[in-house]
Amino acid sequence: MAKRTRNRGTVRPDLENFDRYVERVYGEGVLLSGKAKAGKTTLCLHVLKNAIDLGREAFYLNIERRCKAELLHTIGGLDLSKLRFLQSTQEIKLTAEQWLQILERSIKDHPGAVIVVDSLAALSTAAEQEALTGESRDLAGVPKLLAAFFRKMSEVIDPLNVTLIFISQLMTNRQPRGPRYTEKGGLAVQYACSVWINVQWTSLWEADKDAQAPLGHDIHMQVKCSALGRPFIPCVVPLRFGRGIDVAKDVVTTGENLGLIERAGAWYTIPMLGDEKHQGINAVLEHLNHNPDRLRKVEDEIRKVVFGDGSQNVERADREAEAAGSKGETG
Repeated sequence: MAKRTRNRGTVRPDLENFDRYVERVYGEGVLLSGKAKAGKTTLCLHVLKNAIDLGREAFYLNIERRCKAELLHTIGGLDLSKLRFLQSTQEIKLTAEQWLQILERSIKDHPGAVIVVDSLAALSTAAEQEALTGESRDLAGVPKLLAAFFRKMSEVIDPLNVTLIFISQLMTNRQPRGPRYTEKGGLAVQYACSVWINVQWTSLWEADKDAQAPLGHDIHMQVKCSALGRPFIPCVVPLRFGRGIDVAKDVVTTGENLGLIERAGAWYTIPMLGDEKHQGINAVLEHLNHNPDRLRKVEDEIRKVVFGDGSQNVERADREAEAAGSKGETG
């Protein structure tokens, strides 16, 4: 009989659209790149929040030192006492070599951890830090270090069930051919990561009547490649300014697309919750945010439609494993 595979769980944001494409990221590497100021850091902080809720250790390597306390406090439910937040000090600026040593030690000493590296673009080698601005010619220093790091750690990350999330920025492509922009960090990180998510563009929400300005924007992403599922399908994540990822808005949008929430003009109805009507999306969002049990009920129904019955999936996987084992024994 074949050995039953271990279900290692999933760390993901509370987002239906995102969940459909990144289903299992434990023991894997994820590269998150693309447009600046779109919300990549906020998205990663939500992932760390969910990791902590699942009892996993969470690390945030703040290499850029741009993730401030104000941003951390916008992530509702994030237990800061359990988040290991690492960054350089004014007295000591860590080099790329030291950051990768810290990352290696964190992986080996904390199995099952979820680690965010923000960002690859901010890494600078010891030689680059010692040289005067403009003197350093070793532009390939960081990519070489990353290539060596992945050669050493590729067989360690998966068995230790560690998730690595690398945030990368765009840089102008100096080659005469190819894309206009390319991600920093070199090709090694692209090869090493099982999932590569690219933030392509953002779109502002409609202006709020009271604030007379948009309250957030949608992050339009695409899974460029994935060893865990189908790539090249767009994904939209709603981000509310000052609050982070707007779970309720994502649930309403996905529910409407699946036919679980009905819309007639500006009026919204959620049949599974009754015949009550809400005028405008802000009204239905306010209703769901003030009634978390109802929000969870709608979200659970969406998950059933998108993912199916989890128990049936497990039973089907067990039957397939047993069938494969019996074939091997008879062969």
